[in-house]
Amino acid sequence: MKKNVFGILCASVMLFLAACGGEETSTAEAETDNASNTVIEAKNLRASSGVSDKHFWHRGFFQPLMDRVEEETDNQITFDAFTAGELVGLGTEYDALRQGSIDVALTFMAPYDPQRFPYTEVVMLPLLESDANIAATAMVNMMKSDREVQDGKTYYDLEFGDKGLVAFANPPTEPYVISTTDHTFDSVSDFNQQIRIRTASRVHEILASKLGITSLSMPITDAYDALSRNALDGLFYNVPDWIAMGFDELINHTIEGANLGHFVGHTVMTEETWESLAPEVQELFATASEEIIFDGAALAMSETELNVENNIEKGGEFTHLNDLPAEVNQHLTEAMVDTWFDWIDNLEGQGIAGKEMAMLWRDMLVEAGAELPQEILDIN
Repeated sequence: MKKNVFGILCASVMLFLAACGGEETSTAEAETDNASNTVIEAKNLRASSGVSDKHFWHRGFFQPLMDRVEEETDNQITFDAFTAGELVGLGTEYDALRQGSIDVALTFMAPYDPQRFPYTEVVMLPLLESDANIAATAMVNMMKSDREVQDGKTYYDLEFGDKGLVAFANPPTEPYVISTTDHTFDSVSDFNQQIRIRTASRVHEILASKLGITSLSMPITDAYDALSRNALDGLFYNVPDWIAMGFDELINHTIEGANLGHFVGHTVMTEETWESLAPEVQELFATASEEIIFDGAALAMSETELNVENNIEKGGEFTHLNDLPAEVNQHLTEAMVDTWFDWIDNLEGQGIAGKEMAMLWRDMLVEAGAELPQEILDIN
């Protein structure tokens, strides 16, 4: 009997130990499973925009993007957003990022800084037919393109990656047009050096020179004051932004039907900030930006008619390129084509691959459905 009792006790101990071992194994497996689910570290990112909350970039892209990231991370990632240059002036975001003053530059304006960012201003080159949606498709594709531009590097490498930046394209504007407060272009002689036009990039400086007018480069946020003081006679700009910028009450004459290029800004952060985000957040941010860019483009397109009607009600006039005198039409179209070649030569003279960049943007546009002058299609 003693042997039987001893055997029962041994068996009980073995069962107990086995049960304990099973519990330990289950616990270990649970810990492993929990470890495989990445915990998103709570972060509050300081974001700066140089445009007001009325701008279509803010309403159609910045705010929806921030809202989506906050919602889908259960507010683990949040944003303190500053608009209208309240924290950082428009066009000065690069230095603010490098200095750590901000975490996210919502209005990173590469075309304003061609010395450090010589390639992005290619989007300002004049076209024939395009719209914000076409330009958005072309821009998204160009950001992801693996086509070499120079030294075995892509557009994204050269413009952002090499500078330690992570960037996402903002919705492109609608086509830029030439608008004036009082001046009209009824003859070629009306294009003269006394006419001062606000320009946004070297591309438009070249275009202004080809047209024979004076270019004054400045951020768009300074243009209202300059127009009001008669320090400007007009500007190259897109129609959907007029009400937001106050231009609708100042512009009286506009030539439409001549696409003077699109403007594209970027939402940018440093690689250090980007790497501090969990992979799930990175994927969310990238996916959301590529989807919402088209919502922003659609918003810009929908508001073109609203701005046109509003300007006409205030006395504004629109004249189509095809309704201008033949000599004026020819003067404009030749200047648009010549601007491409001068821009290419300008960059090539600095050892920058202007031709490759121009052909890349051209091809992205054509694939997206844009129409360009034959002279530009023939570049090879």
